[in-house]
Amino acid sequence: MANSVPDILEKKSFVVVTGVGRGLGRSIASKLVAKLPTASFFVFLSPSNTGQESLVSELSMSHPDVRIRTRAFDQGEMDQTVFDHIFVDILKTDNLEVRGFEQVIIVHNCALVGDVTKWTWDLTDVTSLVRLFNVNVVGMILLNSTFLNMFSEVKSRVVINVTSGNAIRPYKTMSTYCTAKAARDMYFRVLSSEDPSIRVLSYSPGHVDTKMLTYVRDNTIDKDLSNRIKAAYTDGRVLSCDASAEKMIAILEKNTFENASYVAYTDPL
Repeated sequence: MANSVPDILEKKSFVVVTGVGRGLGRSIASKLVAKLPTASFFVFLSPSNTGQESLVSELSMSHPDVRIRTRAFDQGEMDQTVFDHIFVDILKTDNLEVRGFEQVIIVHNCALVGDVTKWTWDLTDVTSLVRLFNVNVVGMILLNSTFLNMFSEVKSRVVINVTSGNAIRPYKTMSTYCTAKAARDMYFRVLSSEDPSIRVLSYSPGHVDTKMLTYVRDNTIDKDLSNRIKAAYTDGRVLSCDASAEKMIAILEKNTFENASYVAYTDPL
């Protein structure tokens, strides 16, 4: 068990959340804005600004003092210049200094689920496979490294990896998503072993009511998987995005999780 350091949500923080346009990312971003000190600064990243703009409008009404910067950012676009300069440019634009923050937090939520209309042996399209792993793994690694290097002087650095049950259990027609999530989990375990001072939470949010889940339900060719998801909806076992995000906040607030270990929504606090 890790030593309790119950002040993650009490420090003035520079916060980055990816995949904020909709669903769970939107809820996570909202909960962090509500919980962290108002002096914190938030960066929302998503392929399109459309969903982000409405969220910022809502948060500006409920939290008028909050400072938020949105960026249209495609994590799967392998442009070295973008990764090298994204945080440098934001700090410069908003006249911010690294030493002005007590803590930095990055939430890796952005991910693609892949093609569930094919069995594993039928995944032969180079472009779609490269795109999926660029978004889910390569781009995430590049963004994470850029972030940690940019804020290397900040003593408290927190990384939240939104993982999945797919990382530890095989689901038919979801081989690429399962593989990518497992790869991310191992990446963060290695990162944590190299520098234990970086606080890493790999949070599995459970069955959450998102477009990703309904896409799998409605399109997978594995009827058993589709029926299980339908049953989860029928039985009321599918969580709202807000409910799962609230559990994640509670885990961070208690801050007793083992570094880089797999923590599920259903795990007790």
